[in-house]
Amino acid sequence: MKETFFSIVITAYNCEKYIKQCIFSVLNQNFGEYELIIIDDCSSDNTLKIIENIKDNRIKIFSLPQNLGVSNARNIAIDASKGEYIFFLDSDDYIENNLLKEAHDMLLNTKDDVLFCPYFVYWENKNKYKFSNPSYRMDKIKKLPCHFHKKEAQNLIYETNYEICTKFYKRSFLLDNNIYFKPLLFAEDLPFYWEVMQKAQKFSHLKKQYYCYRKGHKELDVQKVVEYLPQALEVSKEYLPDEKDIFYKKSAKMLNFWLIKTNFDKKLYNFAHFFCKNEKILDINSPFLRLKYKILLKLFGKI
Repeated sequence: MKETFFSIVITAYNCEKYIKQCIFSVLNQNFGEYELIIIDDCSSDNTLKIIENIKDNRIKIFSLPQNLGVSNARNIAIDASKGEYIFFLDSDDYIENNLLKEAHDMLLNTKDDVLFCPYFVYWENKNKYKFSNPSYRMDKIKKLPCHFHKKEAQNLIYETNYEICTKFYKRSFLLDNNIYFKPLLFAEDLPFYWEVMQKAQKFSHLKKQYYCYRKGHKELDVQKVVEYLPQALEVSKEYLPDEKDIFYKKSAKMLNFWLIKTNFDKKLYNFAHFFCKNEKILDINSPFLRLKYKILLKLFGKI
């Protein structure tokens, strides 16, 4: 019997439009040594029915009796997983057919703690693909050897994207360091990302984009951003890297991004100035930024 090398984790909540494509992007992989753990977080649409109608002995379904949120759902999956590596896949995204084979070949001998997987973006509201990461997130890492130690790239590893769904994690590394998701309702990736980046030592990266990150299909809940993003950043401070300025520079970039997306919400704006005292926060009265926001809305509708 083949060993389980990967535990692929999909957390699903009211995603009936996308869940089938997401699941079959895993089942159609040209590598078979994996289990697919699907956590349905008490969906109220047809999501669970669609999942249950897909028959494959590699699928393990957990149907939660009440909505616990993505953090709790992922933690349940971590404890239930059997694979050597864990990979989180959002239910509205999908992966290319050869991702698992490429990742397996990379990790088989190195046993690295984390494997970075570059992604491309699909803007659904424009039916448009962008086959690259933002340059500040992965280009520098891709210039390093495919396998490297943290001491060789202490600063560069923090330049990657904080989304947890574009990385493979060694399961024993997570369990040995007791790394789980904090009970946050937004930006739950952040504390997990900083804790992983602080404690991991051995890294790998793939050269090609294999993960499709879907955007432009969700309404922005400004209130959730304003309430929970500051909380996530405060929690993340517990896992500051050795050079604290890296954390605050990255946090400032993130806050500037969300200030534009929330049209400079006053509460978030005040927090940004307080939290990133020594970093540049965008000027709320800048005509240029107001124009940029209007252009983004016109181009993408939802940014």
